[in-house]
Amino acid sequence: MCHKKDIKWIIIIFILTLITIFNLTADPIYNHYKQGEIVCKLNPGQNIGEINAAYGTNIKGYQPQTDFYLLDIPPEQDPENLSTIINNDPRVLSCSPNYFLNTPEGLQRSQPFLEVKTGELDEQPAALTLDLVTVQTVTTGAGARVAVIDGGVNFTHPEFALYPGALVSRWDYIDSDAYAFDEPGGVSSGHGTFVAGITRMVAPESDIYVYRVLDTTGQGDGYSVSEAVLLAVEDSCDVINLSLGMVNVNVALDEALKLARQNDIMIIAAAGNDSTDDNSVFPFPASRTYSVTVTALDSLNIKADFANYGLRINVCAPGTHIIAPYLDTLYASWEGTSFAAPFVTGLAALLRAKNPDMLADSIESLIYKTAESVDSLNPEYEGLLGSGLIDPMAALNYVPPLMVGDLNNDNNIDITDIVYLIIFLYLDPTIPDPGQKADTNCDGVIDISDITNIIGFLYLDGSDLCTVK
Repeated sequence: MCHKKDIKWIIIIFILTLITIFNLTADPIYNHYKQGEIVCKLNPGQNIGEINAAYGTNIKGYQPQTDFYLLDIPPEQDPENLSTIINNDPRVLSCSPNYFLNTPEGLQRSQPFLEVKTGELDEQPAALTLDLVTVQTVTTGAGARVAVIDGGVNFTHPEFALYPGALVSRWDYIDSDAYAFDEPGGVSSGHGTFVAGITRMVAPESDIYVYRVLDTTGQGDGYSVSEAVLLAVEDSCDVINLSLGMVNVNVALDEALKLARQNDIMIIAAAGNDSTDDNSVFPFPASRTYSVTVTALDSLNIKADFANYGLRINVCAPGTHIIAPYLDTLYASWEGTSFAAPFVTGLAALLRAKNPDMLADSIESLIYKTAESVDSLNPEYEGLLGSGLIDPMAALNYVPPLMVGDLNNDNNIDITDIVYLIIFLYLDPTIPDPGQKADTNCDGVIDISDITNIIGFLYLDGSDLCTVK
């Protein structure tokens, strides 16, 4: 039986869906590019002032990490035409319109259905398939840092108060402020909250950093998304969730994601909801090899009817009838590859938390190695669903626990680790931070007591070293 409040939201969502469908049909530039802007990178030694003087452009933004400029263009100019002209300038390495990205669900007009929460979220079919209750007896993701680059998060939702991990607002690129809140009023409202909720369901003690780059229709520009990626790099995130995509390649975003990957950050990308393996429409950034590309299965491990497939798919995860936090204090059931992706993001956070020394390449390989093939259940898609359904418990069983006290990473605890910790604390500030491994007594502080603890363990009273889950 529906409550009056639920009926109100159902009516609102239905009306907004109709409005958005009309707007998408009426607006020929939807999912194309932002008017009045282009994104350019110069060849080494060239001067942006000369380019601005030649073409009437002005600097609107600059990314020193990748050397890309966001330029305002004269109002009478079309971004596509002007960027084509500038691309032919020998002083310019790359120039393109500031292409839009969208949530797959916004484009396919997938909509959430309100749910009354009758139990814990880990009792739903997707969570049972992945055996999340057992998984979290091994690790809950504490210490792992996840970037959710999406439509913002409903920070006041009561579900998030149940988890100990931090939920941090970093920046809202739509409203240009520091409060990346998931706003109501559009068909993709609630999308970012939903993605964050799934991530939290998998890795409840992970820290989630929120970057709002999509508006309530699910649309955002590539330059802003690249800004968010670069900020996530600065924030030392371990994994970035991108439940969004575009047909065109945004070069600035491509370079930002490559930089993130070079900084040992995993990129998890939704495969898209076009039910195709056509490379010409397969969405970026899921099309890139630096991404872990995730498609969706139903509760029987059959490919979801909407889900993309093909040789670019790496793994599968549940993606139909997922229940997660939504707008206000509500919960919803939604489906899409956007919601398969954060199950993999959460798994990556669990693996990184269990052993922070593991590199992104090793974590990716482990996720693929332990996934369960679903080819026999999907014979028409044989070889086109990647390694299959992720298996968090199998992946975690392959990961050795962090060896607390082994500060120099030689798989042995001895006097050299005591020397390392003394140098780290008192002599050389440039020595790499040993992180959790140095907190040998688990008091949350790295100090002389940790040195004493290692000495006791090795030579005196056999003091126990802290065990990190």
